[in-house]
Amino acid sequence: MKARSPKPETYPDRLISLMANSPPARFAAFAALAFAVCLSTKLVAAPQPPVKELPVSLDRIRQDLAKAPAMGLKLSVPAKVPVATFKSRVEQRVYVLTLREWIDKEFALNTLQRQSADWASKCCGYGVSLDPLFNALDKAMERRRLRNIRKQIARELTELEAARTKAAAANKQ
Repeated sequence: MKARSPKPETYPDRLISLMANSPPARFAAFAALAFAVCLSTKLVAAPQPPVKELPVSLDRIRQDLAKAPAMGLKLSVPAKVPVATFKSRVEQRVYVLTLREWIDKEFALNTLQRQSADWASKCCGYGVSLDPLFNALDKAMERRRLRNIRKQIARELTELEAARTKAAAANKQ
């Protein structure tokens, strides 16, 4: 087993221990150090060769404008000045059917279909109302729901009575 080396003593009044506990103090010390390093370096621009002529000279521009172009454009046919061509068009909004209009158009019956539907409703039982059947089903479902509730209540009451009799029997002994 290794023996541990003794921990060096700490002095709370020393600058290093004060800075270790204070992040702003550490930042300030670092900033001061960086500032001192920056000031100690000498900033010098790179030397540039002297300029003989200015890049833009009014005399030189006039001389270049006075010179004739090296090559001229020679056309066998005289050039026509182009005439401006303007095109315009009107885009009107396209009419879109509403949903109701589309349904009416899509599912509209013609006279033969209307006549056939009328005959079928009179002879084939299409005109039968299904409301009494649905009402009877609703009543049956409601009666079943009530019957299940009553069964659950009766079951819970018998369990409660059994627990009471068991507790009374335990109290008598």
